[in-house]
Amino acid sequence: MKKTFRATLLNMGASEIKAMIPPYHFDDIKRRDPHPIFKAFVVGQEGKAESTWVGVGKVVKNWFKDAIGVLSRKIYPGLKLFFNHAETNDPDENRREIGEVAGSRSQLIDGKFSAVIAAYIFPEYKKLTLDIASVEVDVILDTGGDDEIHAVNVENVTGIALGNSAVDSPGFPGATLLGELQAFAGQSQSNKGGRDVDITISDVKDFIKAEKVKPSDVFGNDELTSDPFVKGYVADERKEASSGEYAHRKRTDTKFDSEREDWEKKEKKQTDEIKKLKTAGAKRDAAGLFTSKMKERKLDEKQTQFIEAKQADFVPEDPEKLDKEVDTFMDDSLKEYNKTAKIFGHETEEKIEPKGGSGPGSEEEEDDTSHIPD
Repeated sequence: MKKTFRATLLNMGASEIKAMIPPYHFDDIKRRDPHPIFKAFVVGQEGKAESTWVGVGKVVKNWFKDAIGVLSRKIYPGLKLFFNHAETNDPDENRREIGEVAGSRSQLIDGKFSAVIAAYIFPEYKKLTLDIASVEVDVILDTGGDDEIHAVNVENVTGIALGNSAVDSPGFPGATLLGELQAFAGQSQSNKGGRDVDITISDVKDFIKAEKVKPSDVFGNDELTSDPFVKGYVADERKEASSGEYAHRKRTDTKFDSEREDWEKKEKKQTDEIKKLKTAGAKRDAAGLFTSKMKERKLDEKQTQFIEAKQADFVPEDPEKLDKEVDTFMDDSLKEYNKTAKIFGHETEEKIEPKGGSGPGSEEEEDDTSHIPD
């Protein structure tokens, strides 16, 4: 029994489409049409598909991988492409022929084994919106024992109908047009450089559009910036910058600079506040360190009183090095105490060496106090 089923497609590059077409058939098409259009379609895919049986109606069937493989092998270059379906699948009916199969292959698409064709569209039908395909075949079916209909073999492919998804629905879920190729004038798959190829500006533009090539992919900065059109565009931009647009940008930049300055001030204020809090905490911790270190150094009463009087002047620089800073501060304070004591004639017995290094009791050069009057 004859049947039809519909399929649409996904995504394929121009070079992949061209690779499906046998060189001899590609050259033959180029002799007939210097600027051929090729479109890639999925026409069969393993899984469930909604098919139309001629004289019966729509039926859902399972297509196995093997059946899709046979379908792909039954499709040959030159097979007719029609615009939509007729009442029957008879290719000899008065139907609008819009192209022919240029090549085919089978491949995995989203994990499903699929039959794909490269369709050559005749010049007069290039502008038709064609994004779904339906293959018309004689198929052997099997109902099996699971109450489902299975397509198990393909006897003959009588044609393929192309259509528009805006007015029809594909049988395979999620199927869309795979891709399109606009061939160059004179381009040949079998051309190995043995003859000249006549390429027009129109061909180049079509190729660039099909392959989504950017100017920067082909030309460098020097070629692009030396182009008269680009130079003119840049000149216009500069003129615009000197007028209202420039003034607007300047206002915008001024506002940005002002906001950045405000943000930097707020950030500095926050940083300073954090530093003050850390310093205050370290100063509280230092009180206990001073007490313990004065006992450890066995300072006498006067030395202790002097250190305690100076302690209020202690400001920690780095809370992480608080212990060392307290030692250094005490060393310096004891040096100052010794100088003061000598000025007033109070000799001290320096028996304790400070933790911070030189100080009372070290072998440093003694301070010269001979200039101090009696």
